[in-house]
Amino acid sequence: MKQIIHNKGFTAYQLKIGALFFMILDHCHTYLGIGPTWIALLPRFVAPLFVYFLVEGFHYTSDRRKYFTRVAIFATLMFIGNISINYYFKNVDPMTNQMTLYSLLQGNNIFFTLSLHLLLLGCIERFKRVNAAHRLIYAVAFILITFVSLAFSEGGLYLYPILFLSYSFMNDKQTLSAGIIAWSLLFFIKAIITYATGASGISLIDTLLFNNEWAMAFVVVPLLLYSNQRGRNDSFSKWLFYIVYPAHLWILMILRYLIIA
Repeated sequence: MKQIIHNKGFTAYQLKIGALFFMILDHCHTYLGIGPTWIALLPRFVAPLFVYFLVEGFHYTSDRRKYFTRVAIFATLMFIGNISINYYFKNVDPMTNQMTLYSLLQGNNIFFTLSLHLLLLGCIERFKRVNAAHRLIYAVAFILITFVSLAFSEGGLYLYPILFLSYSFMNDKQTLSAGIIAWSLLFFIKAIITYATGASGISLIDTLLFNNEWAMAFVVVPLLLYSNQRGRNDSFSKWLFYIVYPAHLWILMILRYLIIA
């Protein structure tokens, strides 16, 4: 008799749909000021969750080069779209009141972060497999990509440890969750110290809302509820995030410029 296995929890597709909702909510608040300040806490789990799924995709994909190429192409398209919108609306650097590379590059681009993360994981895998004579090449590449990731990518410092926690403990959700909570706790302590020393100049609640990176800890909820099942697997589910992410951001950017104007 065939055994029927019931997988409790949510599939990857269901979790991604939920994450997309909170991501759009967050960006509506960021770009248009919609909703109260505390809304900013709710979506802090989204980026860490997508980093986890990136690691999972890296592990299971049949073609890592094609996977990286896809993410890198959309990162490039995000740069082109952001630059085009900022140029059209003549976005200027507040320090110089002139259009600069900095002002033109303004806008979210998590694809750039994720593409760098894939390169880092690729360096680790290559480092393990090549002989000692070639390891120096991948070690240097890893260091250079790390610098770019930390210095220039969205969520660089905050997401960097989560990438390697996810890579090391992808199938050990308890240890992964403990590591993420410990990392998030450091940012919570930092926010408390900022308030206690008077550096923030605002109330404790407002300090925690402004320095809200600690709320990444909430990602342990969807991680622990994840059934390890992919769920819906078709062209729609494959391309949904790639389309929704740039589309909603560019719409919000344009709306913000029109409202300001």
